[in-house]
Amino acid sequence: MRSQKPTFKNRSNEKGAALITAVLLSLLLLAAGGTLILTTTMSGITARDSTAEMQAYYAAEAGIARSLEVLKGNIESSPAGTRASFHNVLCSTNLWSTMSGASVNVAADGSTQFQVASVVDPDHTGATNPADADQVNNCINAAYKPDRLRVRIIGIGPTNTRKNMELVIDRYTLTYDVNAVVTLPNESGNPITFALGGSTVTSTSGTDLSGTATGIDAYAVSAADKNRTNNVIDGCDPDGTHCTGSAPNVTPGDPATLGDDNTPTFLKSVKNVRDFLYGTDGMKNAAINQGRYFATGAAAIASTAGLGANNPDGVLTFVDGDLTLSSGNPTGQGTLIVTGNLTLDGNFNFNGVIMVLGAGNVLRNGGGHGNIYGAMYVANFAKTGADTDKFQAPTFNTNGGGTANIQYSSDAVDKAKAVGGHAVAGVREY
Repeated sequence: MRSQKPTFKNRSNEKGAALITAVLLSLLLLAAGGTLILTTTMSGITARDSTAEMQAYYAAEAGIARSLEVLKGNIESSPAGTRASFHNVLCSTNLWSTMSGASVNVAADGSTQFQVASVVDPDHTGATNPADADQVNNCINAAYKPDRLRVRIIGIGPTNTRKNMELVIDRYTLTYDVNAVVTLPNESGNPITFALGGSTVTSTSGTDLSGTATGIDAYAVSAADKNRTNNVIDGCDPDGTHCTGSAPNVTPGDPATLGDDNTPTFLKSVKNVRDFLYGTDGMKNAAINQGRYFATGAAAIASTAGLGANNPDGVLTFVDGDLTLSSGNPTGQGTLIVTGNLTLDGNFNFNGVIMVLGAGNVLRNGGGHGNIYGAMYVANFAKTGADTDKFQAPTFNTNGGGTANIQYSSDAVDKAKAVGGHAVAGVREY
C-alpha cells in the first residue's frame, strides 16, 4: 500500500487576519468601556448638579419662610421697636437683616444661602422698584398701607447654583368694610332698641382718631330705624317726643341708611353672617386654630392672652356666650366676637373691632368712663335656621351709669383685621 503525503493550500493572502480581528474586538471593547465611563461621569455630574439645584431650591424656600417670620412680627427689628407692618417692611427693609438683600446663610458652613432680591407693592403704579420716586413718596406718607407685598428671593446652592422664587402675600386673611363706627342691621319690622343718654354720657365720632383716614358715619341702621335713631341722636325719645335739648355728642349727627353700597358683605344676610362665624373657613374655626375660642367670657378673660390687652397688635377672641368688658387700660385689643350679650362696665377700654353677632345686645352698665376705639357691629339672629331668616331688632343701650366714648380708629381697625395673620396669595419659581 502506497502512502501519500497530504497537500496544503497556500494561505499567504491570510497573513495578519487574526491581528485585525483582535484590534477590531479591542476597539469595540474600548468603545463600550468609554461609553460606560462617559455615562458614569455624566450621571455623576447630573446627580451633583441636581443636588446643588435642590439645595438652592430649599435655600429659596428657607428665604420665603424667614420673610414670613418677619411679616408675622416674630423677628424683631434692629434696632428694636419698629412694628413689622407692610408699610415698614416695604419702606425700611434694612431694619430686618433677612429682608435687607444681604446674603443669609442657611447652612452653617455657608454652602447654601438666600438673598431677598426685592420687596415691592405690586398694586401701586410705579412701585415696581423701592427706589422709584412714587414709592419713595409713598413711604414718606405714614397713611400708606400696601394691601399686598411681592417678595422675590434668590436661593444660592453649591457651585453658585441659583433658584429664583416669588412670594405674594396679602395683608389680611379677613377683609370687610368699615363704613360706620356702629353698624346695626334690622329686617324684622320691629323697632330697634337704641339709647345713648345725654351729651355728658355718650359720645360717638366717625372722625379718625389716627388722623390718617377719611371720616365715616357714626351709626348705620336699616331704613325703618333711621327716624328712631335720628330722634335719639337729637336728644329726643325714639318717637320724637320729649326733646330735652341735651343731645348725645354724635359726629356726624345723622345716621346712615344701610344699603348694598355700605353694608359689609358678611352682614348682607343672615346666611352670610352664619357662614362668616360658623362656616368651614369661618371665625369660630379660625379662633379654635389659634386657641382663642371660649364658651364663656370668664374663660376668655382668664386665658393667657386675656382679651389682648398686653399684645401690641391685639388678638382674636371668640366668646360663644356673654361677656362683660370691664376695667382695664386697655381691657382688650384686636378682634372681639361675642355671640351672647355684651355688657360695658366701669372703666372699660377696647382698641379694635367688636362684633356682637347673635344675641345682638349691647348694654352700658356701672360707673366710670369707657372708651372703644375702632368699630362695632351689632346683629340679632338665631345661630341656626333657614337661609331666608331675617335679622331681628338689635339692642344698643349706652344710657347707663358713667360715660362712654366710641370713636373710629383706622389704626385700631387695621390691627384688628390682621389678628388672623397674613394670607399667602401665591408662591412660584420664576
